[in-house]
Amino acid sequence: MSNSISRRRFLGTTAAIGAAALLPGTSAYAASGEISVWKFGGTPQEIEVWAERNDMFTQANPDISLNYSYFNGQVRRQKILAGFQTNRLADVVIAFGQDIPEFAGFGMIQPLDEIAGDRLDDWKERMVPEVYESGMHEGKLYALPTSVDMASFLAINLDAMEEAGFDRPPETWEELREYAKAMTKPDRPGIAFPATTAPVDINIFEGLLYANGGRIFDEETGKVTLNDPGVVDALQFYLDLIADGSTPAATSLTETFFRDTAQLFGQGRSAMWIGLSWLNTPWGVNEDVRWTGVPMPKPEKPTGSFDPVNAIMDGSAMLMVSSRSKNPEAAVEYLDFWAQDKQLEIWGGQPETARIPAGKAAWDNLELAEAWPNWVKSYEAGTLFENGAPMPRFIGVSAIESALGTALQQAILGQKTPQEALDEATASAQKQIDLIRG
Repeated sequence: MSNSISRRRFLGTTAAIGAAALLPGTSAYAASGEISVWKFGGTPQEIEVWAERNDMFTQANPDISLNYSYFNGQVRRQKILAGFQTNRLADVVIAFGQDIPEFAGFGMIQPLDEIAGDRLDDWKERMVPEVYESGMHEGKLYALPTSVDMASFLAINLDAMEEAGFDRPPETWEELREYAKAMTKPDRPGIAFPATTAPVDINIFEGLLYANGGRIFDEETGKVTLNDPGVVDALQFYLDLIADGSTPAATSLTETFFRDTAQLFGQGRSAMWIGLSWLNTPWGVNEDVRWTGVPMPKPEKPTGSFDPVNAIMDGSAMLMVSSRSKNPEAAVEYLDFWAQDKQLEIWGGQPETARIPAGKAAWDNLELAEAWPNWVKSYEAGTLFENGAPMPRFIGVSAIESALGTALQQAILGQKTPQEALDEATASAQKQIDLIRG
């Protein structure tokens, strides 16, 4: 019997024992009553498996009535804020790590330290430290992570790359422009990137500007920094790709969000595309497209005022407990269920491979190694999260990212230069930040 199979049988046995231990009357943490859960976003497989595991939770906890709802991830901030304002917020919200400072700052979620007791030690033991910390804010755990996404990454059609005379992926922005031009055909652009105002599209661009030493906000000074050279030059890089004739039309870029751009690549209608770490894994590619994913190339000489980073990271299925929850005990029971190896291994290829797993046990799975061998090698070498940073997360991030999205589109459509668009965005966002922060 292989070590992998032995380990899985052991985990399956212990998970079953754990489920039995959680039955009412046998657990020191027995909870009952009703809880509502709102989940925002997720890959098709994640959404399906999440619902299946909810059934397992209710079977193990028959005294807890679970009212579960799923929503598109792009509407999460509006939906959660409206629920809080009308006193209809769910007991548990499953949102993104970027949301934590705002939700905590506005009193919408509560520290898990205050309601989860010694369970935090168990959770921390089972999770990758860098991922566990993504749920922290001001020294307290506000969200339980299950996985993270990293930005930015590049998908490459290997046949297109080799036809253009290259034997390795590009490593710098300058090389990427060269590759994109060489891989462009009349009916197939060399590269595509999403530039709508959807939050994920903004996150993808933020990965580029962080790598160039840019930031969108300086928390030490309270100043919006959208017009920092690192941001301006990152936006100019997008414009250079357009000017080279390597991309779809500018109007298409501003109307085609990340999922549509992924489909262009998956159908062989673009030779490369810029996205988050999951790239095409949630939707797949045509059988005739041979491809790989690599970290986004970096600028040779970063121009920003801040330290450049290799990647930015954020959890996209972070479990938080509402400050207005009427049943925090049952809410914690739900979080504890999702903190078990059996659930955390979903993102280790059982069955999902689109996310970077939070659970340590998930990294032992053969499915993950087969799907992302470079991820596993980097994780085992201790370099996967090296020189990384969280995606922008602070009170007011929504306002600044909204202004950034407007500037991004203005520049791409040729309405303003990158400097003009980002100067205006900085001034507009600063006014909003000053109001928010008093």
